[in-house]
Amino acid sequence: MNKIENIDALVLAGGKSSRMNFLDKALLKYDKNKTFLEKITQELDDFENLMVSINKNQNFLIPRGTIITDTIENAGPIEGIYQGLINTKSDFIFVTTCDMPNITKEFINFILQFISHDYDAVIIKDGKGKTYPLFGIYNKSALSTIERSIMDKNYRLQELLSELNVKYINLSNTTFDCQKLLRSIDTQEELKFNSIFMGNKPFVAICGAKNSGKTLLIEELLKHFNDAGFKVATIKFDSDYNLDGLDEELNRYKKSGAKGSLLFSKNSYILLKDRVNNNFFQYLNYFKDFDIILLEDFKHEPFPKIEILKESISLTPSCNPTNLLFYVSDSNKILEDKSLKSINLKDTISIFKEILKISNL
Repeated sequence: MNKIENIDALVLAGGKSSRMNFLDKALLKYDKNKTFLEKITQELDDFENLMVSINKNQNFLIPRGTIITDTIENAGPIEGIYQGLINTKSDFIFVTTCDMPNITKEFINFILQFISHDYDAVIIKDGKGKTYPLFGIYNKSALSTIERSIMDKNYRLQELLSELNVKYINLSNTTFDCQKLLRSIDTQEELKFNSIFMGNKPFVAICGAKNSGKTLLIEELLKHFNDAGFKVATIKFDSDYNLDGLDEELNRYKKSGAKGSLLFSKNSYILLKDRVNNNFFQYLNYFKDFDIILLEDFKHEPFPKIEILKESISLTPSCNPTNLLFYVSDSNKILEDKSLKSINLKDTISIFKEILKISNL
């Protein structure tokens, strides 16, 4: 793919991170292999030129690009944007911040469609009307206004935007998951949440040996979630289930060459499409407007999971321990073992409450 040459990218990484115990957010681990900055840089690899804004007290290596440094202390992100506009050789800079690691290349390319010399800035607005001045495009035409704000020691970005000619991009009519993409990781709890759920909508796998009661537990949890007003989805994989037999007419269409068919009635619909890849997270996107997704099994995947240890079936853990949240069991041996985090299998309300706590619902 051709590199983007008419606009430079700027990552703001100079914050104090006071709510993160003053750790450099850019260096926080996004997953086992990448830091926040490495993940974001990866999403920006189409840009020919990349700048990373830091403050005078920071000193770390960056994956690629150029480091620019604030000249005014305690001015906040407005100073980073100002330095980015001064240092860029292009007319525009695309700005993002190092504490939003869930942004994607597709989302960035969507924003870049709105680049225009007619505006000082192009800024995102979510479905609730919240604006994101640290994710968008800034034109060099904004330089004089930004400089005046800094000289007046008015560092508030929302006030800056009120003085600029801004194009607001409302995401309410798009399919982008704003809550995920624009989630800012500001605290240790938010970092833990992002790590457990891999930046996605909360999803929890209910695992266990065959006949351990996975479906029964999910049914009980669904009752609790529904009673509490949450919108819940379920996902199950069954290698032996023949989806072609769901409906005779749909199956006839598929045999005739249709790659997708939809059957709907007044209250529901069934969509059958050929499976073209093994990316589980694309299936999560079908439930972007849900609060949480409960998975049945998936015990070998490194997903957030609850494992059932049932006395009459097996008390030996068999699931991939990565991201194990806790065990549920009917065995006193398991429940009394202080080295294991466990909840009584019969106490489904406590299991439900623990899921709420872990998923920040």
